[in-house]
Amino acid sequence: MFDNNGMPQGLGAALARSEKAMHTFSLLNENEKRRIIDLSRSVRSKQEMARLVNKLEMGKNQFF
Repeated sequence: MFDNNGMPQGLGAALARSEKAMHTFSLLNENEKRRIIDLSRSVRSKQEMARLVNKLEMGKNQFF
């Protein structure tokens, strides 16, 4: 399920629990954000989403 901005609710909820990950996500350009959103669509568990958010907490260099 997606919110009004096209972000999956699971990703939005996970980012809301991590100020650092939210900050990193907010600094990404539109293409980078789209890549993270696309990656989040393949997540099948809370643990996988936690790993994705942990990478964002470590900085965008974990993805790009």
